[in-house]
Amino acid sequence: MEELAETDLSYEALVHDLNNVFETITEAAELLKSDRRWKPLSATLCRSVNRGKRLVGAFPDSTPNLAAIVEDAIQSVTDYCTAGRKPRMRFVRQIPPEVRLPGSTKDWERVFVNLFLNAAQIMHKPGRIDIVAERGQEDLSITISDNGPGIPAEILSRVFRPNVSTKANGSKRSGLGLHIVASIVKKYSGRVVAANREKANGAVFTISLPVT
Repeated sequence: MEELAETDLSYEALVHDLNNVFETITEAAELLKSDRRWKPLSATLCRSVNRGKRLVGAFPDSTPNLAAIVEDAIQSVTDYCTAGRKPRMRFVRQIPPEVRLPGSTKDWERVFVNLFLNAAQIMHKPGRIDIVAERGQEDLSITISDNGPGIPAEILSRVFRPNVSTKANGSKRSGLGLHIVASIVKKYSGRVVAANREKANGAVFTISLPVT
């Protein structure tokens, strides 16, 4: 009897299997698209599939343009709020169009999606998220602030550790989103700091990156 080959659990095999999942979701989205009532949901599913493909590397990566990455992250979070019937977020951007980031586009999309989702998931009413980028001679500073409840004082100093969540104790969230943010920023020799706004409610995350 022929001996079975060792099971392939490599990254490439995982991408292959995920692409099968994406194909099924895309086919379901195409069916929904034919009904006018479900056409917006179909578009949401297709955008989510494309984001999943970007994250696993099924699409070629591109030079990370900050403004474009932020727009993709905003669309992902807007889709999340719409599909989940969550309060909608208003995004205010102050980003020079020519700013580039080091490394991989898919890495930075993860950073901003996690930061935006972290704010959106704790909002109980429509809110606002501001994104401001300022480039100095030696570093690039990106500030993301919101008008939500802020970060509880007891977890502020350890908010980037794994399994620490800014959500309520009853939340089923994993508490990995901000840890992912900090890990990716560190990968590119940067630093991210969390704080609460001084003169209003809300949280502030500041990313500092060396200018290359």
